[in-house]
Amino acid sequence: MTKQDLIEAIEQFSRRSGIAPATVTGRAVANSRLYQRMKAGGSCTMDVAARVMAFIAANSPPATSANNTEHPHENAS
Repeated sequence: MTKQDLIEAIEQFSRRSGIAPATVTGRAVANSRLYQRMKAGGSCTMDVAARVMAFIAANSPPATSANNTEHPHENAS
């Protein structure tokens, strides 16, 4: 995973969840300045990146399938 991949994952999660990227990193690794530092060219350790990704995975809503359009009253006998 590159730094850009991590930034994009934070931004996508931020948009989906409605919270600021700084809040994402603050909740994930207790470092609300991490996102801005990375955007400015800084980096983070692999451990920190893994913890951010684990937070995103644990707090992302389940994926919905476009094919999951069952209607309980269809095909009723």
